[in-house]
Amino acid sequence: MEVEYPEEQWRLLRELRDKSMALMKPLVNHGLDPVVYGSIARGDVDRESDVDVFIPHPTSTAMLELYLNEAGIRVSRRLLVQATPSYVPKAYLEIDDYTSVSLPLSRMRDEELGFYRLAGQLSSNELVGGKRVPGINKELYLIVPTRRGHLQMPVEKNIEEAALILGVDPKILQNRIRVLKRRREVGRTGVYREIEVPSDKTFEQVLEELMSRDPALRRRIKTID
Repeated sequence: MEVEYPEEQWRLLRELRDKSMALMKPLVNHGLDPVVYGSIARGDVDRESDVDVFIPHPTSTAMLELYLNEAGIRVSRRLLVQATPSYVPKAYLEIDDYTSVSLPLSRMRDEELGFYRLAGQLSSNELVGGKRVPGINKELYLIVPTRRGHLQMPVEKNIEEAALILGVDPKILQNRIRVLKRRREVGRTGVYREIEVPSDKTFEQVLEELMSRDPALRRRIKTID
């Protein structure tokens, strides 16, 4: 099925992409290679769409906050989030209710990085160039950009075709569907660990404290590092 976008949606997409670029620019200037992922990369935005910028590798969170502050971007909330015991903890710097910058606090497995690719992601150069990419939305539809809007199909009923379009193994896609369905059912409250990081500590300090008390977390970090 093809969904045709009204002019209002194209205008909203441009606004959200401009907002994403303003958030990514100070990070790009410091060599951090951020990506924006989700509906902004695909194009199927609405007024509730988040601006989710992600740095796909560990870096100093203190320096990251400094770069944002220098650009006049204020962080309102700092969260350490671990989705499951087997996933790496991530730092979330929330700018407002719909805007955040996140990054892993240790090197991620390919499987974890695959989440962002399957959702649809763009580099800053691709964003500036107006590129749109296919990806899976929260309702488990594959969104494929077209000149007038997008095509959409239910992923669960079209695993092989969706995997071909996304360039992934069907087994990886099936696993991702299970994870997304679980997230859709329980939301953020279903994550394994979520801690608000106080202003007098860095994310890395909080992670070290957690690792000192949690052998499983310590093993998870050392397995990758």
